[in-house]
Amino acid sequence: MLKTEYIDVLSVISGKLYASAAHVMDTASRLIPANTFCIANLDSMSTKVLKSFNRDKIMLVEGLVVDNKESYCALVTEHAQGPLVIDNNLTHPLTRDMDATEFVGGCSFIGVPIRNEKGEFYGSLCSFDPGFYPYQERDVELLVSLSAFFTNLLEMESALTELRAAEEKAELVLEDKRNLLAVLSHEIRTPMNGVIGMASLLQTTELTEEQLLYVDIIEKSSNNLLSMMDQILDYSRMEAGVMKLALKPFHVRAAVDHVLQLFTAVAEKKGIRLRAVYDSPDSPLLLGDSPKVTQILTNLVSNALKFTEQGEVKLVVQHAGSQDDRVIVTVEVRDTGIGLPPEQKDCLFRSFSQIHEHRSPGRYGGAGLGLSICRQLAKLMGGEIWLKETSDMGCTFAFAIPFERAEARNFSSKIS
Repeated sequence: MLKTEYIDVLSVISGKLYASAAHVMDTASRLIPANTFCIANLDSMSTKVLKSFNRDKIMLVEGLVVDNKESYCALVTEHAQGPLVIDNNLTHPLTRDMDATEFVGGCSFIGVPIRNEKGEFYGSLCSFDPGFYPYQERDVELLVSLSAFFTNLLEMESALTELRAAEEKAELVLEDKRNLLAVLSHEIRTPMNGVIGMASLLQTTELTEEQLLYVDIIEKSSNNLLSMMDQILDYSRMEAGVMKLALKPFHVRAAVDHVLQLFTAVAEKKGIRLRAVYDSPDSPLLLGDSPKVTQILTNLVSNALKFTEQGEVKLVVQHAGSQDDRVIVTVEVRDTGIGLPPEQKDCLFRSFSQIHEHRSPGRYGGAGLGLSICRQLAKLMGGEIWLKETSDMGCTFAFAIPFERAEARNFSSKIS
């Protein structure tokens, strides 16, 4: 039978992706200077408002259901050769005689259709403005990108429903289960890259400081969502038992230096000192999986920088020799950040655990998988990871992994 735990994981993933999508769409609604922004679903009879964002005037509320004959959403799907833009609903031939027009009042309108994974109409993404805001081409392109993104989220929801129904036929879907998140990642990346690209294009236009802030939020939210998908894919591979070690010669110092270079710009932007200290000027050539070591370092340094507003993030690297030509590498990542709540220590390495979410909801984001992935990677390499210390002055995470010396297998001339 299909493991209930796997279905629970997919449910959590679905919820987090929808929450991220809602955040991106909320930001997009503020970028378009209109009053109301909504996502609606329709069937053969009626239209339901699933999510709405209102500014000064409450024009639509979530849960509102109307007959399709009085639905602007239905108009969008009926005229789906392209986005439907109406400068004035009081004079436009499609809307001037509708009861819905009297309900929402005079306004300008834009709507783009949303299709499901089968290409059928699911609903629409719409914006209304009682001040008759003249929608621009960039507004249309942004809504089209968001519509494509939402379509792919619907595909994920559909796949999740199918997996639940296939519980009794698990043997037939085991391979699909392993590949599901990889496929979803690919399908979600395309529209998300479109959103990021549109945000970059918007930055080249004349925008107010407030609009520039909204564009920056869209970019950060989109990049965070892509990063979340990477973590979910890694988690899925490890849960499926398909992640293997690729043993090649490498220097730990090179891996550490690479990670420092990756985060130099982030640290400088926050005014935080980022550095590494080593117990020896020499870095022995070891045999191991350098990308996985780099991934652990990346997750730990990323977390340290995320929760540190001033001071420094320091990596302390130590090599301890042992018998049978093995070296135990210990790395400590010390920060001067906000520390961890003592009562949450036991939850640190659990999947989907977000320690700081209850103190600062929505501020730090993430899927809550980073430390869980680190623990599984360390275990895969025969090592361990732990929280060494924490206080309101910062915290220190450490991991120790045993490596074989490369020269023991005559790999000294084959550095990766």
